[in-house]
Amino acid sequence: MVAQTYVFDAELVGYRGVRRLIAVREDLTLIDLHYALQSAFGWDDDHLYAFWIGGGFWAGAEAHYTRPCADLGPGSRSAAIALRQLGLAEGRRMAYVFDFGDEWRVRLQVNAVVTDGGRASPRLLACEGSAPPQYAVHAGAA
Repeated sequence: MVAQTYVFDAELVGYRGVRRLIAVREDLTLIDLHYALQSAFGWDDDHLYAFWIGGGFWAGAEAHYTRPCADLGPGSRSAAIALRQLGLAEGRRMAYVFDFGDEWRVRLQVNAVVTDGGRASPRLLACEGSAPPQYAVHAGAA
């Protein structure tokens, strides 16, 4: 059986024109998608994160998946779930928040589901716009 690959359009909310196109194989997890987003936007992996299936930021627990070691209340589920278990299809939306203090928000949409022939995954397919630095440089700081 040939694995399918999800092609995600990832738009950084609040930063016009900053997007990434990322391919992730269906047997990989939301954790793998998280790492791909970290790399694509140039962030360090030093904060909590969460996904919501359906595209609503901070939506209800039924759509919520979070970092495996985080307990964010009743109903939150682990991001250690294979993408193929999420019922994703072309056009399906998800929301991703990284760093609950600064709240970096990314709108995700499945642009395509393709047979990828065993290519490396996850991988960055396209990059548009420059992502701002994860941490703002403080004026006058040495």
